[in-house]
Amino acid sequence: VSICNGNSISMTANGANSYVWQPNSATTSTVSVAPLVTTTYTVTGTSSFGCVNTATKLITVNNCNLTLNLKLYIEGYYNGGGLMAPVRANQGIGNSAVNVDFITIELHNPVSPFATVASSIVFLKTNGTATATFTNVIPSSYYIVIKHRNAIKTWSALPITTSLITNYDFTTSSNKAFGDNMTEVEPGVWAFYSGDISADDNIDLLDLTVLENDINEFAFGFIETDINGDGNVDLLDSPIVENNLNQFIFSNHP
Repeated sequence: VSICNGNSISMTANGANSYVWQPNSATTSTVSVAPLVTTTYTVTGTSSFGCVNTATKLITVNNCNLTLNLKLYIEGYYNGGGLMAPVRANQGIGNSAVNVDFITIELHNPVSPFATVASSIVFLKTNGTATATFTNVIPSSYYIVIKHRNAIKTWSALPITTSLITNYDFTTSSNKAFGDNMTEVEPGVWAFYSGDISADDNIDLLDLTVLENDINEFAFGFIETDINGDGNVDLLDSPIVENNLNQFIFSNHP
């Protein structure tokens, strides 16, 4: 049995009249322990007839502060030369020259139904880097899933074996994403598809309709339809959505 450092676990013995646990000398049938290091616990049970039996349980203690260093680009925000636009500043949120936008980084189990194990909201930087620290997550094999307010949700190609510090770069090849589901924004540089304005895992006419309405309204500011992140919703935002709509782009995942 594995637990994270600082967590506790309960163990229960049965079938005897009295019990003694070691190393903590408890005498109840159920004990709750929080070892600081990997520890083997032994329980000795004695029946009403004087019969004695023992059982052991190994509790493995893990350091569960998992740090994930990612690199990724969002198609509409990519300006070239390995840099994205400082979208939040362009949209009137703060004045940082290095913050692009918030993204959600999730870890998912590698087997069906691929449940979410942990989630963290972090800043994506203009150079494509993002770092998430997960607590109470045992290093193991997980799919990495990225969500953004107007990009297609994108999964890592395979479950990634994590350690205390894990690095993963989506930008170097389309095959770093599940189903090769990225677009080449310049030779050898890959990015997540932009245009899922309605956040329904598809880029379709629903997204284009919302975009066209905001263009007609001369919308600006912190808004999902600003596909290129320049602070305004205008005709410059249309080509990416129209192109991805015509390619029937959707979120590809297991």
